[in-house]
Amino acid sequence: MSNSQEKKQPKSPVKIVLNVLLWIFLVFAFVTMIFAFMSASNDNGVPTIGNKVVLNVKTDSMYPTIKAGDMIVGTSLTREEKWNLQAKSDDYAGDIITFWADLDLDGEEELNTHRIIEANVNGAAGSFRTKGDNNDNPDPYTVNADKIVCVWHEGDTRIAGLGAVIGFLQSKIGFLLIIILPLAAFFIYELVKFVLLMVQIKNGDKKKISPEEEAIRERLYNEYLLKQQQNATEQNTAGDTTENKE
Repeated sequence: MSNSQEKKQPKSPVKIVLNVLLWIFLVFAFVTMIFAFMSASNDNGVPTIGNKVVLNVKTDSMYPTIKAGDMIVGTSLTREEKWNLQAKSDDYAGDIITFWADLDLDGEEELNTHRIIEANVNGAAGSFRTKGDNNDNPDPYTVNADKIVCVWHEGDTRIAGLGAVIGFLQSKIGFLLIIILPLAAFFIYELVKFVLLMVQIKNGDKKKISPEEEAIRERLYNEYLLKQQQNATEQNTAGDTTENKE
């Protein structure tokens, strides 16, 4: 069987694992970029697909309904729908909303997800009072409708732990470790593969001599030298005979 007909050697386990890890990192990078794009493309500053809002829960203030590190998918509301939100009562558990609030009273607003315990609505005006299920006291502020991002009902999508992963990916350290470095490693890896391929193609243009062909060439060369020696000997013998005759 010729070299061209030989079967390709299977990839080593190390290369397979490396390829899998690189593609996993690429998927993470793609997901992170999608979330960043979705966050920047709407007024609420959160990842939104249609009327669905993807959120990362950072604290246990709503435990056990929602836990820290959970990812929840809420539903965005029109202004009219916000005024129809219901507070906690004897017959209803109360709507859970995500809203912007100055949690630390430092002038910087953050997202918070709590349950409505009181609704003060008068026509197209009013506000809501909220409280975390795991907190002893209500929040020390009221929430206006324009600060509400979405509503989440018990039974809606909630994925434990995924929010923490997304939050880490969106952090500076997570973005560097999970996105930038793997992408750089992937680029270098693919560049090395390309260079090696070019070298292989270039060397492929040169004719490779097999051991059998090398042995034949050596034998023919030795036969040629032997023939030259024989011719030289015959010529010397013929010259000596001519001199003797003279």
